[in-house]
Amino acid sequence: MGYKGLEARMKPTIRGVGYLGSNLDLKPTQNGKLCKIYTQWYNMITRCYSEAFHQRQPTYIDCYVSDDFKDYSKWREWYDNYQYKQDDWHLDKDLLVKGNKVYSENTCIFIPREINQVLTKRAASRGEHLIGVCWNKKDKAFIARVSKNKGKREHLGFFKTEIEAYNAYKQAKESFIKEQANKWKSQIDDRAYNALMNYTVEITD
Repeated sequence: MGYKGLEARMKPTIRGVGYLGSNLDLKPTQNGKLCKIYTQWYNMITRCYSEAFHQRQPTYIDCYVSDDFKDYSKWREWYDNYQYKQDDWHLDKDLLVKGNKVYSENTCIFIPREINQVLTKRAASRGEHLIGVCWNKKDKAFIARVSKNKGKREHLGFFKTEIEAYNAYKQAKESFIKEQANKWKSQIDDRAYNALMNYTVEITD
């Protein structure tokens, strides 16, 4: 007999929406511990449907999970068939479709942690200015900086106007994202590579 009966497995016990699904042999645990694949699925559900999580990470408000991905059995089937992944890679929902709010089999991919960190915007912590820009009170100038490997920020210079500083950031950021795309080209999904090569930094980011 599989892990729980079918009726119990079809009940949405995870955040009121997620359930184990029809594969009776598919367990959320391995050697007495929650398996990593189940944890990734559980965390995806949590990001979309936990009010407590939204208080900490409000950017996930209004995000949701497709009907198929609410079913752990179907999620696991998609995961097992998706070949472009490694153990420490991150699940991404909005590289293929910028601004996307839905986790689904058509929008989700796995990308290296290094690329995911480059794409993270951290809007809540950057203040009132455009992305990549801050005001230097001492020198009475705008500064542009871009985050690169392992979050290290590269100084791009001082500028008279905010838009000049932003344009310097935009050029440097897009160039670095292309570098990352080519560095990982042989390992990542072709769709991810193309999205990275065509990635555009927007002034509204």
